[in-house]
Amino acid sequence: MHRASVLRSSLTLSHLNKKYLSHRLGNRLAHLEMTRHLHSTTSSSSNNGNTKRGSTKKRYATTALIASATASVSYAGYLFFSSAAIPAVSGESVTEDTDSKRKTAVFKEQLSSDPTFGYEYVGFDSYPGIELDDGTGVATAELKAASVKNVAAALDAAGFDENMRGDKSESTTLNPNHALRLGLGACPTYGCPFLPSDVHYNDQTKLALEELRKKTITADDNKSSLLKTSGTEKAATLTLIGYKGGRMEDQINQDRAFVLSPFMYRNIMKEDSKVRPVARLLGVFDGHARLGEKVSEYVVKTLPALLGSKLVAKEELSNQEIGKILQDTFVEIDASSPADPSGGCTASIVLQIDSNIYIANAGDSRSFVAVHIIDPISKAETTHIIYGTREDKPHLSFERLRVEAMGGNVYIPPGGKGTTRVLYQDPTTGSTSGLAMSRSLGDWDAGDVGVVPDPTIAILNIKDIKSKVIEKLNKSCQDKAKEVEIDPATGESTPSSDCATYGENDVKVFTFSATDGLLDYIPENSIAEHVAKGLYNNKEAEQNIHLLTACEDLIYAAAQGWQEDKGGRYRDDIAISVADLESDP
Repeated sequence: MHRASVLRSSLTLSHLNKKYLSHRLGNRLAHLEMTRHLHSTTSSSSNNGNTKRGSTKKRYATTALIASATASVSYAGYLFFSSAAIPAVSGESVTEDTDSKRKTAVFKEQLSSDPTFGYEYVGFDSYPGIELDDGTGVATAELKAASVKNVAAALDAAGFDENMRGDKSESTTLNPNHALRLGLGACPTYGCPFLPSDVHYNDQTKLALEELRKKTITADDNKSSLLKTSGTEKAATLTLIGYKGGRMEDQINQDRAFVLSPFMYRNIMKEDSKVRPVARLLGVFDGHARLGEKVSEYVVKTLPALLGSKLVAKEELSNQEIGKILQDTFVEIDASSPADPSGGCTASIVLQIDSNIYIANAGDSRSFVAVHIIDPISKAETTHIIYGTREDKPHLSFERLRVEAMGGNVYIPPGGKGTTRVLYQDPTTGSTSGLAMSRSLGDWDAGDVGVVPDPTIAILNIKDIKSKVIEKLNKSCQDKAKEVEIDPATGESTPSSDCATYGENDVKVFTFSATDGLLDYIPENSIAEHVAKGLYNNKEAEQNIHLLTACEDLIYAAAQGWQEDKGGRYRDDIAISVADLESDP
């Protein structure tokens, strides 16, 4: 709900240029030399203090980087979350909370389906609507105070000490073994998160990734800090710092990410010895403006604790209640974030509880759910995106309606080239700035003109996804098997194809979240295909790849896209988080 109205406790070789990828894998030193050149460009001033730039969104369909970006995956996110499909929920039923005298909109759920397999899922926009909005996107002092109190209580319950909080903890992580930054103390009670290491600027990470490629270390090697803190064969997260002008040593990575697999949120309030359903949590958070890295770091450190403390407060929760918890978590983190005087971040997260998947998104980072299918006869493999979040952009009809209703202006670039922006006055410079999204955490000055933290939310179910996909695959094969081929010489007929019968083990479900530094240059279907290679590789095959090196491939490919597009003058930070949703954590 709105901040002021709530107060409550196959990247296959066909997709990536063959010459480029072969060069990168076969001659690592030469590739890294290219990358060093990519990072060596200098300019007179840094751009870290500026509002996040919008990408030109070029997908390299015809360049040396991407050979084909024309795959026709029409993922369900745009069916449900297109600008024409998100109605404001104002006018829906309203309940009165007599304790706080606040009004709460009842979520209007919408049912949609993916076009490939017809899987139906539920989604809704948690923003209450303009009529129920008090006209400001900035949290009241009362909401800020309550949110700070709630976050502090959640961190206490999750076992945070003073070294893991506040300004002192900017260079620390919640994983004491993390290779990139100093880790303090023990893991939180909800588990030790995988946190991203830089694929190029961290020497330990580079070495570990190279050893994974050479297979000189294995997934069970306890000596590798990368395998302890950034991923396994079934869950991983990596990053690459961007370049925004000036000296490379002055650059700041404002992207953050994590994967919690498992997410032991029931340990937050007390030690839980019961056998519980599997739970996972992952996401990415793209910081922007002068304090963007402080806001994204704050979100990574507080969101799991705050979300977990709300989930554990009640033994049984309906999907509607979990949706409300996700909304309250986003709003309270926004209200308590270190966003003064200027800073914000996106938030795109995936929460799994047993077979249910909950996706919450605010901003232009994105999360996806995909299936990887193995033909039981031919062993041919295909990957399909079942669901993807939208980008919260201010030109979308209901987003623009809200911004303009609050007195804001939406900048539309001439000719439709470039990124639309919400215009607001930057408090640090006094000049007009443009925010390339209509929802985010932080960004309080943009909140004055309609930028809100309320996420769009979708609810999917793993068992239902697999059942629908298997049903569609088997029916399609049976229909094809009814066709016959006639031998013109003999007149005899034979079935046109052998019909495979798909089962549970032939369909895998996984998820990934990525910032726009990756998505601006690598098509989402290509990301899904290459991630699947890392998740479901044949360990006996000579060309199999580890999930971490699959993520590394994607990051370097995106970096090359930025290089070719911007000529070394600019590259956004890049982050990705991935998890298989069916394996044992």
